[in-house]
Amino acid sequence: MSWEVEWTPSGIASLHQIHWLDAGRIDAAVQRFAATGEGAVHRVPADNAVIVRLRIGRYRVLAALDPWDGVMRIWWVYRV
Repeated sequence: MSWEVEWTPSGIASLHQIHWLDAGRIDAAVQRFAATGEGAVHRVPADNAVIVRLRIGRYRVLAALDPWDGVMRIWWVYRV
């Protein structure tokens, strides 16, 4: 299944705080995961939502997968 990517305001703000080269790689990795499912992903236990953490080098992307709408909502990007 492929996902439509939707960046939330907090996801956009956190991406803008990262160097533009890294931000470009992060966006490309998110788009690749949404299209193919390829990537280092960890499912985060939650009530009824499918929350995932995508590992992209030293960064993590926190997102929710909405199977009803086929949307991957990016909540936050952070460095570990």
